[in-house]
Amino acid sequence: MIGLLVGFVPSALSLLSGNTISVSGTAIGGWTGVWVITLACGLGGFLFGAIWALVLRAVAIASGR
Repeated sequence: MIGLLVGFVPSALSLLSGNTISVSGTAIGGWTGVWVITLACGLGGFLFGAIWALVLRAVAIASGR
């Protein structure tokens, strides 16, 4: 959820100020760019959380033995 906010707020403000959103050198205009950045940050946040959940679970299992 935080990843979605981290992506949406800055990209929406960038769009409203008249800037073009660039992803890997490709200019994406309008609300499409905002949603691309929002989904990318949301997916990144989800993967980050999933990896840390696996790491902490592995530590908990290892400390129990």
